[in-house]
Amino acid sequence: MSRVILKYRNISQGKMKSIYLEFNPAIHDIKGNSIRYECLNLEIYTNPENSHQFKHNRSVEEIAETIRCERYLQLVRHDYSFLAKARLDEDFLEYFRLNGDCHGAKYQSSRLHFERFCKGQCKFRDINASLCERFRLYLLRAKGLQHTKKKLSKNSASAYFNAFLSIVHFAYRDNILSEDYTTCIEKIKWNHDIPKEYLSSAEIKQLASTPYDDNPDVYRAGMFSIYTGLRRSDILALRWENIHHDRGRKAYIRFRIKKTRTLIQLPLSLPAIRVLGDPKSEGKIFPMITESILTIHIPRWVSKARIRKHITFHCFRHTFAMQLLDKGVDIYTIAALLGHRQVSSTQNYAKMSSKKMIEAIVKME
Repeated sequence: MSRVILKYRNISQGKMKSIYLEFNPAIHDIKGNSIRYECLNLEIYTNPENSHQFKHNRSVEEIAETIRCERYLQLVRHDYSFLAKARLDEDFLEYFRLNGDCHGAKYQSSRLHFERFCKGQCKFRDINASLCERFRLYLLRAKGLQHTKKKLSKNSASAYFNAFLSIVHFAYRDNILSEDYTTCIEKIKWNHDIPKEYLSSAEIKQLASTPYDDNPDVYRAGMFSIYTGLRRSDILALRWENIHHDRGRKAYIRFRIKKTRTLIQLPLSLPAIRVLGDPKSEGKIFPMITESILTIHIPRWVSKARIRKHITFHCFRHTFAMQLLDKGVDIYTIAALLGHRQVSSTQNYAKMSSKKMIEAIVKME
């Protein structure tokens, strides 16, 4: 078992000493991180000069010794709850970056907005229900990160706030925060009535006949999403090892959806197989693209195809769903192909299709 030792470090040009604990050997938190020292935020005079300073030193050293004994007893009982308390003074923004950026652009944008909101400084002890609520109100009024004159859409604000709440929940799950504030905070409601942009059958042909020499993987990834409905995060993670063939030699992909961690198996159509090109034994299928590359180059490719719509990569997923609806595929099959856990998510496409029919009838009047 670790020994708990009081240690001193000179501060204030040697006039004061800071007291801290050393664990020898080091102990480990719930994530396996090695913890060797604990700062006690206690200071004593290096060379006390009067009774007041002597009295101060005795009082502080008694407190330090009490904490040392308490830590020793906690280690004997295998009670490591004090590690979480020590982490309250750690940087929440760094935790946000480490645990959020790996989940994609939505989390990165959420973190950048939160950094702007808290002026670049936030510790775990600053996180509470009031701060969460104030960040929610900030997002509802915030301007975009790039288009600084344009207000965030309500759906963007909702997505960024949900990403922030996920990180707060992670901190509670990791025993850093003592309370899960996500259970008592009002979320920003998603506006399902905003029409989703997608490509028509004619526009799909138009795009398919427009090569993109600046980065061929942009073309391959975009068309593959149109033919499969895969999200950008899944496209980026897709490997040749995920492609399999059944006994009839029909191809399918088997992978775990990044957003929901659900294991899914999807059949591949002939157009999807053709756009992949010559198969390889291993490695990423689209090695030349990243989120930022797609964000920059998709609008350029769409513009080159002379399509006058605001198309993002996610619009290819909408296109896939609308193509299936137009061909009469039932909503439950579409939900399964899109990897939706709830069919209510898929029903939004049915609403879009209904609006499309109404608009067509109005044009005939």
